[in-house]
Amino acid sequence: MKHFLLTKKTYILVSIILTVFMAIITMAIPLLLVNIFNDSFDVNYTNFMYLIIFMFVTYIIQIALVIFRENFAEVFNGNYAKGLYQKMYNMKYDKLLSLETTYIVERIGQAVDALYMFISNSFVSIVSNSIIILISLIILGSIDIYLALILFLLLPLNYLGYKAINKRLHAKSMAMQEETAAGYKEIISVFKNIDHIKQEESFANIENLISHSLDKIYKSRSSVNKFGQSTSLIIKLINNFVQNLMFLWLGFMVMANESLISDLVIVSIIFPIYFTAIQSLTNVNLEVRDLQVSREFIKNELEGNIEDDSDVMLDEIKEIAFHDVSYHIGDHRYHFPIHEAFKKGDIVFVKGTSGVGKSSLMKLLLKYRVGNGIQINQQDINTYNNSALRGKIFYLSQDFTLLPMSIKDNILFGKDGTKVDWETLKTSDLLTSVLESKTLDSDIYEFGTNLSGGEKQRIMISKLLIEEFDVVILDEVTSNIDKDSSELILNTLLHNSGDKISFIISHDPMIRLFCNRELVVTSDKKKV
Repeated sequence: MKHFLLTKKTYILVSIILTVFMAIITMAIPLLLVNIFNDSFDVNYTNFMYLIIFMFVTYIIQIALVIFRENFAEVFNGNYAKGLYQKMYNMKYDKLLSLETTYIVERIGQAVDALYMFISNSFVSIVSNSIIILISLIILGSIDIYLALILFLLLPLNYLGYKAINKRLHAKSMAMQEETAAGYKEIISVFKNIDHIKQEESFANIENLISHSLDKIYKSRSSVNKFGQSTSLIIKLINNFVQNLMFLWLGFMVMANESLISDLVIVSIIFPIYFTAIQSLTNVNLEVRDLQVSREFIKNELEGNIEDDSDVMLDEIKEIAFHDVSYHIGDHRYHFPIHEAFKKGDIVFVKGTSGVGKSSLMKLLLKYRVGNGIQINQQDINTYNNSALRGKIFYLSQDFTLLPMSIKDNILFGKDGTKVDWETLKTSDLLTSVLESKTLDSDIYEFGTNLSGGEKQRIMISKLLIEEFDVVILDEVTSNIDKDSSELILNTLLHNSGDKISFIISHDPMIRLFCNRELVVTSDKKKV
């Protein structure tokens, strides 16, 4: 944890500086009052107004510091989130499948929030409230040393009490985050298909589907909150009891003329500040707990499942050869007894029975999994850098998902579009019919519900017209679209296939007419 926080030292340093300044400002009024009473300051209306103005100035400064800190945090949180998503991007393919992206995204969001809450609240609270408590005890000690001593003894009670609570909350919080992420994943999957949802005659069926998920989310949260809040309340009530007892005692001392009324005024201002500081420190355990849980997720799941890579770059894919290809998932070995080689200009019809592993074989070309028996340019595929290899291959499957952004954004998918000839692209056969009722800036609804199947495929295939690829893999992309769209996509591929190696996975024998090579896929599975 210490090493992890040191990597965020810039944010922490800025927070420390702002926190110390805010703590000093918070204690400025009590310190000023002590000075007023000790120096027999002339209390008149003019000085009283100056005091009020000073108070408002300190409040404005505190608000300004909060705004400054949050602006800084906005940039920090964004960069931290990008770093975590990069770790997710670099995770092993099968681990991504098993955890599922919705769950990982949910946990990453929780991790960013946990660090933000710790540094913005917990860390700030520890630093600022420690300063406030120290100054408060010094002021109270100048009034009554026994009063300060009693209040000082509350500190270990709070620290040790919340340390014990935090230990138990840590385990409960881990279970809560897992349950919450899993529950939201299930709810999202239910509402993912709008057509399916709207065909139901009433909400009752939907309610039955999501009730278990909602129970999972809110019962786990309730369990954590009930334990945390009830145990925290016990310590809080002890603090309140001591606070009220001290007020009664000091009031009695003033009535017995054994203490000054000015002492009661100062204490009445110090007590709320002091006990608020203690209460803030007690709340730290919740953010610390969440930070620890999130850090374990990052370490074990994100950082612990980074895919293998290499430093060898790849300028061009000239040849792909398969020789007894195999890969492992868990304790099972999948084997493809294939001996074929393909070069530029080859358009390969990939066929085989359902479930034989045609898609899995093609995905090995992108190193989604570590496989054996594949060579690129007569060199083992595993020796090449992942990014360099994947940048040369265009892979499109029938179950791809369009982004809920513009058509242009979907074609670019984050790439720079300043050098793209958009006018030529708009008049291409692929996009002419799509843009009859839309523009490149038209938004696509979630899951592409305002497009036909053929339009979705045409938009994605348009990437071939703006980017250079050495290998194209089309995985059943024509299986659920009309004949005209299918032929248009295949003709586009033929027109651009001279300097590429193209693989078309399909069960449609008509596709074979567009291909000059054939790859028959067979496989066997063995437990090892």
